[in-house]
Amino acid sequence: MSVRVKMRSSGISRVLVLLLTIQISGCGFQLRGSLGLPEDISPLYVEQNNARELARELKRLLAQNKIIIADDESGVNSRISLLSENKSRRVLSVDGDGRAKEYLLTYTVEVLISVKQGKGAYESISLSRSLLFDSEAVLAFNNESVRLYREMLKKAASLILLKLQAHSQKAVGQQAENSEDEASTGNAESGTEEAMSNTE
Repeated sequence: MSVRVKMRSSGISRVLVLLLTIQISGCGFQLRGSLGLPEDISPLYVEQNNARELARELKRLLAQNKIIIADDESGVNSRISLLSENKSRRVLSVDGDGRAKEYLLTYTVEVLISVKQGKGAYESISLSRSLLFDSEAVLAFNNESVRLYREMLKKAASLILLKLQAHSQKAVGQQAENSEDEASTGNAESGTEEAMSNTE
């Protein structure tokens, strides 16, 4: 009796998991990190210049989105050029003795995004985080600075992909608009020729 109950319970669990999977798929649910980038922007080339760590993170996210990453620029459909990367910090507040007690860390990256061999679009991304400073815990401050810069780098990579997605959608819309214009021009020319033929 207990064996039958376990088997029946196991079967019900499998059915529930299947139904949940179907429901999630039907709602258009995507795994974290998946942006639904169009496959026709592949292959894509990432020009890293001096931003090697950012380039690695970008390539990881692109691969997660099933985008083919090219080793060189020949025959690519799209391109992300990391023009510059900068890390800076400034004093945000001071204590009664005029010593720094809080810093503002800033990470800035400038990129050029070209989709489907179109004209490149310049984008600038800047992220900031505040960090308290303790003169008796300088090592901890430095370690936290590294962690925050790394966090901002990963966020910047995600934002670059969002901009890539926006530009790819814009390119699709432009292509559709061009196709409609060509079709309208063709229909107009056909109508003109037909009218001239009737006149003759």
